Amino acid sequence: MRLNKYLALSGVSSRRMADDLIKAATTTVNNIVITDPAFHVNENDIVRYDGKNIKINHNHIVIMFNKPLGIITSMDDPKNRPIVADYFSKEMRLFPVGRLDKNTTGLLLMTNNGDLANKLMHPKNLIPKLYKAEIDMILDAKLISNIKKGIFIGYNQWAKAKIINQKKVKSRILVTLQLHHGKNREIRRLFNKINRKLFSLNRVKYGDLELGNLPLGKYRELNKRELNKVQRSLND
Repeated sequence: MRLNKYLALSGVSSRRMADDLIKAATTTVNNIVITDPAFHVNENDIVRYDGKNIKINHNHIVIMFNKPLGIITSMDDPKNRPIVADYFSKEMRLFPVGRLDKNTTGLLLMTNNGDLANKLMHPKNLIPKLYKAEIDMILDAKLISNIKKGIFIGYNQWAKAKIINQKKVKSRILVTLQLHHGKNREIRRLFNKINRKLFSLNRVKYGDLELGNLPLGKYRELNKRELNKVQRSLND
């Protein structure tokens, strides 16, 4: 088994993140520092990450978390800012599947199964995510069409989303939109590019999983039916 997969199945991180951790000389195999993510690990090898013995975790869980405003999607922060790890015990050894930026609330998956996280985050799977955004002005038909085709947001990147609906709520416009890739701050950069002020952004759906009435700052483990939905999204 490749060392990066071993770390992922041990609950250290996703496989993609494991590559960087291994290259940073954090991992030893039989007391030898290994910096090659593709290094082959045998069944009886002793693997340590950050000085601690690790083993493959066969008790994998996936958790739905309703991330509050102002919380950073990270398991540690050198500046001691509020992070998602503050909401879980260290013994759970969870890490986030992707990320929501500091000022975005809503559905964030957490797991100790790095292999699953890697598959969910891989661009080829194109798992749809549904957001609700509060903006200042209505989107006309031309803008909606342009957003669907893709709008250049800088750094050789294009933002592309499907506008599901929009309605006026008092002085604001509540827009429901769906996107697949989720580039860094993609929705914020999109609305900035089309000169729309964004007041709030909340993710309410990830694939077939819906946030529902889960309270802000709370979490729950996915049930068997929901886990099957996750697996189906990877097989579609």
